[in-house]
Amino acid sequence: MLSGYSLEIALTAANSAAQAWYGYDQGVISGILISPDFIEQFPQTKDSDIQGITASCFSLGNLLGCLLTALFGDRLGRKNTLRVGAAISTIGAVLQFSAYSFPQLIFGRVLNGVGNGFTSSTCGVYQAEASRRERRGKLCVIVVLHNVVFYCFASWLTLATSYASNGIQWRLPLAIQLVPCIVMVTLLPLLPESPRWLLNHDRIEDAQEALRRLLGNDLTVEDQLVQDELKSIIGAIEIERRSRISFKEVLLCRDRSGHLKRLLLGCGTQFIQQWGGINALNYYFPIILTESLGLSTLLARILTGANATSYMISSALAFWLIERTGRRSLMMTGLTLQCFAYVMVALSVGLLATNPHGWGSTAITFLFFYYAAFGCTWGMVPWVYQAEINSLAMRTRGAAAATATNWLFGFVCTQFTPTAIANIGYRFYIIFAALNLLFLPVVYFLYPETMQRTLEDLDWYFDIDSPHKTVIPIGDKVAKQRTRPVEFLEAEKERIRVGKGNVEQKGFTSHVEAVIDEL
Repeated sequence: MLSGYSLEIALTAANSAAQAWYGYDQGVISGILISPDFIEQFPQTKDSDIQGITASCFSLGNLLGCLLTALFGDRLGRKNTLRVGAAISTIGAVLQFSAYSFPQLIFGRVLNGVGNGFTSSTCGVYQAEASRRERRGKLCVIVVLHNVVFYCFASWLTLATSYASNGIQWRLPLAIQLVPCIVMVTLLPLLPESPRWLLNHDRIEDAQEALRRLLGNDLTVEDQLVQDELKSIIGAIEIERRSRISFKEVLLCRDRSGHLKRLLLGCGTQFIQQWGGINALNYYFPIILTESLGLSTLLARILTGANATSYMISSALAFWLIERTGRRSLMMTGLTLQCFAYVMVALSVGLLATNPHGWGSTAITFLFFYYAAFGCTWGMVPWVYQAEINSLAMRTRGAAAATATNWLFGFVCTQFTPTAIANIGYRFYIIFAALNLLFLPVVYFLYPETMQRTLEDLDWYFDIDSPHKTVIPIGDKVAKQRTRPVEFLEAEKERIRVGKGNVEQKGFTSHVEAVIDEL
C-alpha cells in the first residue's frame, strides 16, 4: 500500500492527468481548425461564427459538468467524481475522432467537455485536501502545469500530423486525449479518499488511515503528527458547522464562515483569468498569426509550437515562485505584465500596414511575452487559489462554481474572438489591456494571501469572529504577509483542543454548521 512520498507522487500524477485534458484540447483544436483534411470534412468551419462554435462548445460542456459536480460531487466523493468524468469524457472523445458528420463532432465535443467539467473542478480540490501545508502550493502547481504541458504537446503533435494527407491530420490527435484518461483511472485505486471529505461524512477511522498514509512513511494512526492533523481538521469542522444552515442563508450571508464571500473570491480569480485575455489567444493562436499578421500556415504552426514551449517553461517557474513570492504578488505582477503586452500587441497590429515585417515581428514578440507572463502567474494561481479559499462545507460547490466561471467566460471569449478580430482589428487587444489594468486594485483590496496557511487557517480568517473584513486595509499585514501569522498558530491550538474532545467522544456532529441544499 502506497504511503508518504510514493503516495504523493501517485496522487499528483492522477490529478495531473485529470487536468491535462483542458490544455490538450486547446492545443489540439487550434491546430485542427487549420488542417486541410478537417476543413474538407467539415467545410462549414470556414465561417468564423461556426469556427467559434466548434471551439467553444467544449467550454459549454465543461460548464454543464461543473454545475453537475456542484450538485453531486459531495455525495460521490473526490475519487468517484473523477471516475464519472473519465467515463463521460471517453465517450465524447470516441465520438469526436470517429466523426464524419458535423453534428456528431459537436456532440462529442460537448460530451467531452461535460466529463472534463467533472474532472477539472475536482482534481485541484482533491490535491489541496490531500497535500501537506508546506507542499500544497507546489503540488497544486504541478497539477495545473500539466494543462500547459499537454497544450504544448498538442501544438507540436498537430504540426507533425499536418504532414499526413488524410484524416490522421486530426483524428489521431483527438484520439490521443484518451491517454490521460487511462492514466488517471489506473492510478485512482491506489489512492485514499480525501481525509477532509471523509471527516465531513463522519468516517473518522477511514480519515485516520488516509492521513497516516498521506503524512509520511511508517506512521501509525496513533502518531502525534497524525492525531494533531486529525484534531485540527475536526476542530475546524466543529467551528465551521455550528448551526445547520440552508444554501439560501449562505446566499444571504447569514452564516458564520463567509461561504459566499469565499466562493466569489474563487470565481473571481477565474473571471479575471479569462478576461485577462488568455483564451482569446489559446484557441486561435495560429489563426491570429495567419489572418492578423499574414504568416503562412506552416510558419504559424511552428511559431505556435515554439510559443507553447515557452509558455510551458514559464509555467514551470511557478513551481518555485508560488511558495516564495505568494499568490497576491504573482497575481498583481501578472496583471501588470499582461497589460503591457496587450498594449504593445495593439500598437503593433494597428501600425502593421506601415511596416508589415517590423511591426509583425514586434506583435509576435509581445504575444510570446504575454504567454510567458501569464504562464507563471495567472496560468497557475487561480487553480491553486480556488482550491484553497473555500470552506470544507463549500469546497466542492466553490471549486465547481469557480471552474464553471472559467468555462462560461472562456466560452464567451472563444466564441466571439474570430468575429472581433475580423471586425475591430487592433482595438480587440486594447480591450484586454484595459481589463488587466482594471483588475489590479481588485486583487490588492479583496484577495488575502493564502501562502503558508493551512486550509483551516483560512476558515479562521473568514470566521464571523475574525477581525478581518472583506476589503483589505492598506495596513493589514496579516492579510498580505507571506509567512504564517501568529494569530493563525494560536487559532490552531484552539482547534486541536476542540478536536481532541470530539475525537475522544467518537463523534463531532453536534452543534455544527452544515450547508444543506434547501432554498
